[in-house]
Amino acid sequence: MKSKLFRTGLILVQLFTLVSPLRNTHGRKLDESVAVQMYEEHDHIVVDNGYVKVTMTVPDGFISGVEYNGIENVLAGQVDEDLRGYTDVVWNEPGNHYQTTRIPCQQYGVVRQDDDQLELSFTYTYDPSTGAQTDLPLNFEKRFVLLRGVSGFYTYEIYEHLEGWPDLNIVQLRDVFRLNEDLFSYMVVSDDRQREMPTAEDRALGQPLDYPEAVLLTHPSNPDLTGEVSK
Repeated sequence: MKSKLFRTGLILVQLFTLVSPLRNTHGRKLDESVAVQMYEEHDHIVVDNGYVKVTMTVPDGFISGVEYNGIENVLAGQVDEDLRGYTDVVWNEPGNHYQTTRIPCQQYGVVRQDDDQLELSFTYTYDPSTGAQTDLPLNFEKRFVLLRGVSGFYTYEIYEHLEGWPDLNIVQLRDVFRLNEDLFSYMVVSDDRQREMPTAEDRALGQPLDYPEAVLLTHPSNPDLTGEVSK
């Protein structure tokens, strides 16, 4: 998203994550007779439609697990739960440095729950009385939707900025999913932009360059990537 100076207003961002691109995978149809279910496990909430099962932390709203088609977790189980599936914002108050805020929600609730659809709401409320420049001056609500017979899930976010709150520039809004590197090592952007990708360990073992995000791959797990710059 382009940088924008915010004074008062609302933003709506929507995402549909399709775990399988087809309604028929490996010759097996989705079982649309399975009702959408929800249950709690310690500090997590689990939603399941019989084909995809998603685990979220509560009340934060981070997605810590996506179980699909016999795969226990398509997300990166080796990293902390709050780094697997989350929303973040790159922003600043005019005249200050940009910062990235990963948004942990404070409350959650059920908007709709029946056999065909489950919709959850996770909210973060800005408190202007703190005066902290690191606090994101926005109200934030993240909705999570799981439907019967669909091999994916919907998320959408609502950002609200009230009159009198600090102005801010927003450079980027992201929904981030860190995938299991044992399952996902090939990236496809378009028909002519697709390739094998280095792993996080490949980058950690590489030679840092002038820009912090740029690394010379010196000992990658895939020898074909040796000598390339990852950024």
